[in-house]
Amino acid sequence: MIRPFKLAAVGDIVLTRPSIPGSGVSEGLATVLGWLRRADVRFANLETVYSERGYPREKLITLRGNPKLVDDLKQMHFDVLSVANNHSVDFGEDSLLETIRLLEDNGIRTVGGGADLEAALAPAVVEVGSTRVGFMAASCLLPVGSAASADRPGLAPIHIHSSFEVDPYIQMEEPGHAPVVHTVPDQADLSAICARIGATRSTVDFLAVSVHMGRGFGEDLAEYEPLVGRALIDAGADVVFGNHVHAIHGIESYAGRAILYSPGNFVAQQPREGQPPEVLAIYDQMSPDAYAAELQVTGQGDYLLVVRPVICDADGLPVPAGGEDRERICERVVRLSARLNSNARTVDGAVEIDLRSG
Repeated sequence: MIRPFKLAAVGDIVLTRPSIPGSGVSEGLATVLGWLRRADVRFANLETVYSERGYPREKLITLRGNPKLVDDLKQMHFDVLSVANNHSVDFGEDSLLETIRLLEDNGIRTVGGGADLEAALAPAVVEVGSTRVGFMAASCLLPVGSAASADRPGLAPIHIHSSFEVDPYIQMEEPGHAPVVHTVPDQADLSAICARIGATRSTVDFLAVSVHMGRGFGEDLAEYEPLVGRALIDAGADVVFGNHVHAIHGIESYAGRAILYSPGNFVAQQPREGQPPEVLAIYDQMSPDAYAAELQVTGQGDYLLVVRPVICDADGLPVPAGGEDRERICERVVRLSARLNSNARTVDGAVEIDLRSG
């Protein structure tokens, strides 16, 4: 038996300008932050480094913010942030390590990145009374040079291998038809993190694992995503938090646990000024729809999952979704989760998935 607790989790954070000016936040943002504050422990994926060091890597989108913005993250009440994503090394390894140090110095634990592979795979543990809640993170999106190794800083990696299936009969009648893309996780990478999950699980009462994965802005999962998510559950994760796609994807019920493939954006302040048209086109495809998840964990370690719809406002900050927005988000979560063996239902303007055994 463990002490029952509440774990709040949200999606991607791109915070690039001051947003928590003392008590002057909007009523909507205050409500969402109140949801986080009422939880015992809070988690998100941070897609921005906070540093004035380094140079932008040769890639389409690079993100960073002023180090002073870490104070805003503190006021959002986050306990643990994942840095395992495709933007954490946008300005080099020194910028990543400075961001980790800055967050840790301000009382925010980090997972998924570090001075070497051992540090990147290391768990963070938050104590809720006598209950030990562990967190780990890895990324399947790995710009060249971003994966940590025994002698290189970077991210905990799960490399993905792609192959292309071309149907010759379709090509004869539809030349140029796009091939089918098959994707599978690198088995050595997956085995390494699964082994670490197994070793960590025996030292904590509950283990959450974040994985940066997915593609596009539609509704479909990439082939590798369920392979990764289910393997992490099999290895000992009690919940898997997916992130990256900047849109809502479904929630899978697997072996009595949940795989949240994407809650969407939580803070979406991608800088637009001076960006080329191809970058603006990507930003325009990002959905403002999202959700904040709450796991109400019982003494047996199972849980009721409550999903509260949110939407990013004109300043890229989360506020409760109301009216048609709330209905649209709930409908999407229920519909996409039904494809993934989840009995999701709408209750009082939120979506619930009951994974309690009793």
